[in-house]
Amino acid sequence: MTKTVNSAFSPLLEPRRFFAETRDQCRHSTGLAGMLLRARLAQLYRYSSLGLLWAVVPTLAITVGVTLSLHAPTQPATPGEVPLQVHVAFGVVLMQTFVEAFNGQRSIFDLHLQLLQRMKFPLEAVVMAQIAESGFNLLAKLPVLLLVLVFFGVPLEPQMLLGLLACVPVLLAGIALGALTAPISALGKDLDRAMAFVPWLVFLATPVFYRTPEVGPWAWLQAINPLTTLLDVARYLSYGGGSPHWSTFWITLVALALCLLLGLVVCKLAPPRLAERLSA
Repeated sequence: MTKTVNSAFSPLLEPRRFFAETRDQCRHSTGLAGMLLRARLAQLYRYSSLGLLWAVVPTLAITVGVTLSLHAPTQPATPGEVPLQVHVAFGVVLMQTFVEAFNGQRSIFDLHLQLLQRMKFPLEAVVMAQIAESGFNLLAKLPVLLLVLVFFGVPLEPQMLLGLLACVPVLLAGIALGALTAPISALGKDLDRAMAFVPWLVFLATPVFYRTPEVGPWAWLQAINPLTTLLDVARYLSYGGGSPHWSTFWITLVALALCLLLGLVVCKLAPPRLAERLSA
């Protein structure tokens, strides 16, 4: 494993060396990441009566409750559209995935800072384990989406595989924002308190419980909301309907890749400074 050298100079002064060392650490940390993931899943599910089913039950209960509470016809009036219940179910599952990935990534220092400092544990292992846990949570939710489609008689087309793949950018968006805010979350509890209401504001500003408007001031808000285009494309590829803005989608993917890279760099540089601030 690469030897860590502490220095007062920023590692970003030598970016090629910095990224090469990070790549080597990722390559050698896969075993440790797998160990952390297994320990985390065991902590969450081993000592419960339903075990791994708890990864599915909350999403299933929320989805069933939301779809049953909607007073909308199960057959849409507009040809080519799916019932509103299917639209909302997809939105709820995808936004739940986003929020869980965000909360998981922003909490890595809250959960593992002592491990990183006292045992010189590689940060890459912690980050990869958390990304894998978020991916596991997404995979646990996909059967719920399939059940919703089958229940409402939506045809299962081969392009649905692309739709399920299009759920990944929503997951990566949560991971990227979580990585960017992880140091802030470790320094105080303000973000923890904000998470009591901020997700609901995001839900309301994103077409989760309603279809994406095409005209009006609310349509302008959706046009600048990157989550809107990610959800629209995932829904369109999964069951058709709607007209996502593909140019906005590709721009969002590029911005998402840059945010993800920046977030991982921030997490890589944060531990020594966090230890200094928290011990002061």
